[in-house]
Amino acid sequence: MLVTRVRVGVLSGLALCAVVAALMTVIGSFEVLLPFTRPTFGKPSPLVMRVPLGASATSVRPPLSGGSQQAPRARLFDVQFEHRRMVVDRGTVLLPNIEEHRIAVDFDAARRPPTAARLGSTFLLYFLGCIILSSYAVRFGHARLRLVRSQVGLYAVILSMFMLGKLLLLFTTLPAFWIPTAAVALWAALSFDRKAGLLLDMGAAFLTASLLSFDVMLLSVLVSRGIVVSLLFVNRKQPRHMIFAGLGAGVVSAVGYVALSTVFQQQAGIREDLALGFDSQLLACVGGGLLAGLLANIGREPAEQMMGHVSRSRLLDLTDIESPLLRKMAAEAPGSWEHSRTMANLAEAAAASIGADSLLTRVGAYYHDLGKTIQPTYFVENLAHGQTSPHEELEPEVSADAIMAHVVMGTKILRDGGVPEPVVEFAYTHHGTQVVEFFWNKYQERNPDLGAELRLGENHFRYPGMKPMTKETAILMLVDSIEAASRTIDSPTHERFVEMIRRVLFTKLASGQLDDSGLTVIDLRVMVNRMASALVNMSHGRVKYPWQRDKAAERPVPKAPGPEQPIPQTQPNEQKAVDPK
Repeated sequence: MLVTRVRVGVLSGLALCAVVAALMTVIGSFEVLLPFTRPTFGKPSPLVMRVPLGASATSVRPPLSGGSQQAPRARLFDVQFEHRRMVVDRGTVLLPNIEEHRIAVDFDAARRPPTAARLGSTFLLYFLGCIILSSYAVRFGHARLRLVRSQVGLYAVILSMFMLGKLLLLFTTLPAFWIPTAAVALWAALSFDRKAGLLLDMGAAFLTASLLSFDVMLLSVLVSRGIVVSLLFVNRKQPRHMIFAGLGAGVVSAVGYVALSTVFQQQAGIREDLALGFDSQLLACVGGGLLAGLLANIGREPAEQMMGHVSRSRLLDLTDIESPLLRKMAAEAPGSWEHSRTMANLAEAAAASIGADSLLTRVGAYYHDLGKTIQPTYFVENLAHGQTSPHEELEPEVSADAIMAHVVMGTKILRDGGVPEPVVEFAYTHHGTQVVEFFWNKYQERNPDLGAELRLGENHFRYPGMKPMTKETAILMLVDSIEAASRTIDSPTHERFVEMIRRVLFTKLASGQLDDSGLTVIDLRVMVNRMASALVNMSHGRVKYPWQRDKAAERPVPKAPGPEQPIPQTQPNEQKAVDPK
């Protein structure tokens, strides 16, 4: 049985969100769950103690003037607000006569022991946040975000960043702005697209800010840094550009921090802040962006693997035609291998024209028909000239099973060979859930008198794969049919190729094969013109050499067959009949 990729459903999505929310609740509250981490006056602090940014009010009674016994009611009190955040280093001996120590101990005591209501509310906040994130990703995000595998990887990356932020807050006195949440945005943009990066950064920023009672300034800086880094990371083929994108985002977030400080505190205090060195909030804003870029660049391959994406270096390795699987195909199914190579050029051009992953599409084209090595002669491209097709001696339903088997067997060979799943996906999506129409029609013609209870249904002749869920796999499905149909075009002009491509495209649209692919009308229009131009270039003519002209002139003109000479029967094209593209 063919096992395809599992999509996120209602129950699986809720279960995943519940598990992630429970882990976040434990990570976010674990220091108040452990009795030995309680701070005590007269003893060193076991962990770094932080009091998040908050406003404290000071009431000042203005002096009475003119011997009046009572000032006007409006001037009875002058209330001044001071926004402060406090940090007490790990190992500091706590003294009750120091205001910061006293406030930090009181703030910690108010959180201990955590009540069931507080833990439940924290879990509920995280749970709702995960549901919103997951639902938005499924409905409006990249197509691969609908897969359970991808969402598990995304949450694993977010949890890792969440834990990193918690460790930084508990064991260092560095400002919270150093937490490199923008790395999540860069990894998501590299694995999916920039819209996914922006979405995940907002989720990571929200979760990180929750560690400090949803510090407004921290949340604002982290969100702005993630938005900017997603906008600046344009060239996904050059991962080192992550560093420059992170640095630029850090500078922008520092400007935003100055503006927020002016709003909250009426002054920015830039010089005084920069004099603090690594404890500087401004330096932390810039450094956090740069750190995110460096971390994203260094850890991009593990992060891509966690999110179910294939790194560029791995894809380049798979393009080596000396790899065992490709050598196996070239040796056992040479016609299918040449068909795949031609498809690869056309599919790569189509993917590049709409900004899809052209390298992944090329690799998918190389490997998608590997299942044809099991029974290569069942496919016309592997038959020698004059060789009889084995389908002439088989019943239509048996022939259909043999043709459809290449999807299942190809998937098995690729998985057994350790090929990454995004590449394997091309094997079981390049025919989608289409019907092998030639043998289905042939079966109906041969069995017109069978009753409905005895006749095989259309599903018996339907490919056992799944519809394409990405632009790349959908492109390969289209190219698979277009490349085969292009061989039937007698006059290889641009207009004829456009007409043929549109027919193939409308057929796929009508059968619903492109419903989940994410291809837009603009994408389809661009690809039609690009593929037509590529086919014209591939079908260019050549000037005949002198010896060819001479030989053609010497060739006798064939006579028309007389009554005693039967008209020769041409071999039917099993490529179109057996494996309709």
